[in-house]
Amino acid sequence: MESQGRGGRGGQVVVQLILEHFGELKDPRVARTRRHSLSNILVMALCAVIAGADGWEGLAEFAKARAQWLASVLDMPNGVPCADTFRRVLSALRPEAFEACMRRWVQALAREVSGEVVAVDGKSVRGALSKALAGSPLHLVHVWATEQRLLLAQKAVAGAPGEVGAIPELLEQLQLRGAVVTVDANGCTAKVAQAVVKAGAEYVLHLKGNRGPLYAHVKDVFAQVQANPEETHPGVDTHSRSVSKGHGRREVRTAWALALRPEDLPASARKWPRLRTAVLLRRERTLKGKTTQEWHYYLSSLPPQARKLTRLIRSHWGVENGLHWCLDVCMGEDSRTIRHFNGAQNFAVLSRIALTLLRREPTHKAGVPTRRKRAGWDGDYLLRVLLAGFPEN
Repeated sequence: MESQGRGGRGGQVVVQLILEHFGELKDPRVARTRRHSLSNILVMALCAVIAGADGWEGLAEFAKARAQWLASVLDMPNGVPCADTFRRVLSALRPEAFEACMRRWVQALAREVSGEVVAVDGKSVRGALSKALAGSPLHLVHVWATEQRLLLAQKAVAGAPGEVGAIPELLEQLQLRGAVVTVDANGCTAKVAQAVVKAGAEYVLHLKGNRGPLYAHVKDVFAQVQANPEETHPGVDTHSRSVSKGHGRREVRTAWALALRPEDLPASARKWPRLRTAVLLRRERTLKGKTTQEWHYYLSSLPPQARKLTRLIRSHWGVENGLHWCLDVCMGEDSRTIRHFNGAQNFAVLSRIALTLLRREPTHKAGVPTRRKRAGWDGDYLLRVLLAGFPEN
């Protein structure tokens, strides 16, 4: 791919990426202070994050180092912004509006999620805000399409307890018909189940003691299974053992799925739509000769098919390896120290867009860290990464 001037296709696409999906963002500055257009700042910031920048100084240093290349794709009558300009502008943008733009862009990339596991899980950005706010990191709720490895939406909340109210809001904004939504114990509530069903999806929710009577009921109905796990129990679909090994560890998983009878459920369960099944999953781990057991409970709107439900439960944790681990290890998110709340959220959006683009670029087979370096070294490759953000390409 040849280097292209501003009139070339590469430059047009770079600008289109911002104008098509982020053009509705309101510039927070008064007109007389706008030496650099908002679209230019966003294009430069995104390119810089793709290429490895991590913080306001990093954005400015990338812009200075690649000023000639940037001038080939943008009108830059006033040169490139300084670090303080990147900080002020990106911290002044409303995070809710920036995240809404990201969702619209992702929806243009996403395939239908029918039949796919859509995992909802929270992540703390531990470096951001912690020093300024006495140890309170930025906490984000993610909605992750596990097969497409695509972040569908995110929302900042006040720690893990804040996930409960945010999850229904996020689900209402997405096209989830036919998907299976999986949520950990923080989101195991009737309101989340209602939002999933309203979206035309099914649910598998991790049940813990914070659900009180419903948890006690499910635990009671499985008490006999726990007492005699090797026996066959009437009305229970038992999944034969599944074994995994690695790094000196051996794990045996056994699951039981039980059809719930509405007449036996506690009154609190009446608010749960289409509640059909309880699942008991036993994980037996052996490491260095020591064996431990864990018992986990789940609620689902799906039929009591233990093998299928076990697969869905395991798929949920794809969000940890496919998104959270990559944000920490490949994008350096946990070590990022941006102390402004809006700035930290908006930089997190840039990181997630950059990660998505880097993964979608098909010609380079190396891992994300190497791709980021290549994008910093090679302007043609950086353009290819940006082009990967458009379904028609």
